[in-house]
Amino acid sequence: MSEFGQFCPVALASETLSQKWMLLIVRELCAGAARFSDVRRGVPRISATLLKQRLDTLELAGVIERRSLESGRQVYALTEAGEDLRPVVASVGAWGQRWAREIRTEDLDPRWLVWAMHRRLDIAAMPLGRTVIELVFRDAPARQRRFWLVSHNGDVDVCIKPPGFDANVTVRVGLRAMAEIWRGLRPIAGEIKAGRLQLEGEPALCRAFPRWLKLSAFAPIKRKR
Repeated sequence: MSEFGQFCPVALASETLSQKWMLLIVRELCAGAARFSDVRRGVPRISATLLKQRLDTLELAGVIERRSLESGRQVYALTEAGEDLRPVVASVGAWGQRWAREIRTEDLDPRWLVWAMHRRLDIAAMPLGRTVIELVFRDAPARQRRFWLVSHNGDVDVCIKPPGFDANVTVRVGLRAMAEIWRGLRPIAGEIKAGRLQLEGEPALCRAFPRWLKLSAFAPIKRKR
């Protein structure tokens, strides 16, 4: 842990929060991730060893605590100090939406994009029963080109292999286009009209698809840079 040799609260907080990956880990915990595997799926480029170290640091700082379920499995939960970080993460994200640099090719991680999307589906707007959305990123690497979102009984699962059910809606789109739609930088209706986002399936479900996707929480914030 880096120490700054100052008693300023900003310096003391930075000793924990400015470590690499730390704010992204806190972001995942604030978004509801409780298991180690879920946190890592939200921060896929961190090693398991480093993630364990960062979680241990957060626990030592009193930001999270480990709780045991009846099954014996341990999960992470935000403490009061951790809950106080929610508006901090929201403010950093809002600043980033307005002022941070543009998206580079190396930022485009389809695994993270789909993981983020699965948390922002409006289940109430979707048909009753099981709904399968197949996502095909035309220009992604072959092993990261196809994903499935399966909504059933109020839960949404991410599948990297065919889930065994036919897709109700198939979405074909470029990775950057979908990332910028997700960020609110491109209107989804315009991308559909231009043919850059193509929908296949029952017409009524295809028309409804844009309403299912609530986009990033930062999407309504306009860029200023």
